[in-house]
Amino acid sequence: MAYFIRTASGEIKTYMEAPAGTVLETGETWEETPLTFEAFSNRLRLSVDGVGGELVQVPTGSGMAHVQVDCPGESSVMLDINGLVEGIPLVNGKGTLALSSELPGTYVITPADRKKFCAAGESLCVVEVSE
Repeated sequence: MAYFIRTASGEIKTYMEAPAGTVLETGETWEETPLTFEAFSNRLRLSVDGVGGELVQVPTGSGMAHVQVDCPGESSVMLDINGLVEGIPLVNGKGTLALSSELPGTYVITPADRKKFCAAGESLCVVEVSE
């Protein structure tokens, strides 16, 4: 089983394999799912060249940086890219988000629907375009 904490506004704050010793903040609630921790974690995965859940660095001017989106069972998913929400069409639960590497900067990509997906682990992707 996987366990997760929802904030008072209903967003998934974090998730874990065992609820050992976690203290809830005011308004937060515990929920459990029959999914395994691994299955819950893999509901939305973002990666660049197979690297997910950590900072990915891309050289400036190297063309497009392609973020692979894996969201089994879904035909599209809404992602938040630096505060702008974009819909990503999926085929068999897979799609791609292309990011420009022409200018230095950082892209922070998270799920837009935080009530359905947690912005942690491989559901979070940070792409830094640097010289």
